[in-house]
Amino acid sequence: MIRVLMVVPQYPYPVVGGLERQSHELSRTLRAAGTDVQVVSGRVTPAQPDIEDVEGIRVHRLPWTARRWLRFLRMPSSLFAALFRLRNSYDVVHLHQHSWFGLYVILIARLLRKPILTKLPNVGTLGIPGMRAERFGLIKQKILFASDVLIAMSDKSLEELRSAGFPAERVLAVPNGVNLTQAENAPCESAPARSDGVCRVVFVGRIAQEKRVDFLIEQWIRVQRECPGAAVLEIWGDGPLKAVLQRKCSDMGLSETVIWRGHVEGVRSRLPTMHIFVLTSMAEGNSNAILEAMAAGLPVLSTRVGGTPMLLGPQAIDQLFNLNDDSLSQALIRLIRDEMIRKELGQRMRARVTEHFDIRKVARVYADAYQLIAARRAGEIHRLAQAVVLGTL
Repeated sequence: MIRVLMVVPQYPYPVVGGLERQSHELSRTLRAAGTDVQVVSGRVTPAQPDIEDVEGIRVHRLPWTARRWLRFLRMPSSLFAALFRLRNSYDVVHLHQHSWFGLYVILIARLLRKPILTKLPNVGTLGIPGMRAERFGLIKQKILFASDVLIAMSDKSLEELRSAGFPAERVLAVPNGVNLTQAENAPCESAPARSDGVCRVVFVGRIAQEKRVDFLIEQWIRVQRECPGAAVLEIWGDGPLKAVLQRKCSDMGLSETVIWRGHVEGVRSRLPTMHIFVLTSMAEGNSNAILEAMAAGLPVLSTRVGGTPMLLGPQAIDQLFNLNDDSLSQALIRLIRDEMIRKELGQRMRARVTEHFDIRKVARVYADAYQLIAARRAGEIHRLAQAVVLGTL
């Protein structure tokens, strides 16, 4: 049995961000299929123990101070102590991001002679070009490229790696995945019904600048003018801009049609009660929120960000919009007015996610990758590349 050590700065629970949630779903699925998985992570809350089990996954937690400069100084020794102490219990290190925390892990893995594959969770300013533009950017890239394998989740990520000169044979092209079991996507009893005659549009994410919820609200004004009383917008999530945007909605007379739910428990079980999913983000890799909406059978409207065009597919041109025009409001109006189009798009999304992004299929790719890396055959990893990421479907 291959033994994998996942390393994530902050691992659920209670962290429920996309990167953390994806690492947890992958860990659970791998373990169910026979891969031994344990996790090293920072302590999310002070009350968490040094070692705990999270839904069957053993998590080793490190001290995590709120002061970034102090964390920067302490983390190398904490990480080294953990990876060294556990060195006889894992064969491969799977790192889920490349901040300084992640770069420390790469150096330690090299020192301990442990093979490591590192996931590139984003592109653009949050990917390799952004890293190169930072202070010590070339040093950071050199450390990142010391990974045995880098994981690319979109054609944009593949292009960034090619441009930076990373060997193509050591790139694993594989997307994020989502749990498609009925239990994960069935509507919960407390969720609102879909049959009340009102089209429910939902945004799920952090209420922060990079998510551009302000743009969504501006577009919603036009939607309400064209479709008065026909739809409501639900915003699921919290963040630093929530209070400001709530006041903006009030000033614009949108309080009755924009509903702020705050943090929502059981997002995946509630998504099937919605009618349209919208994402206005400026920075994404493979959006877990989009995958979950697709799994729920919802039509998805999104910016052309990261791997989103790949997730939605080559026929999704009408589902992608810009942040500098009214294409989002136009798409929303069309879907709000036409229930048949909503259903057809939702069925298409569900079929696509089932074919390409089932977490069980993704986990099988990783299991094969771990075997190759553990056998020191990282140069063969490109053979496992998924056609959906390569764009060859």
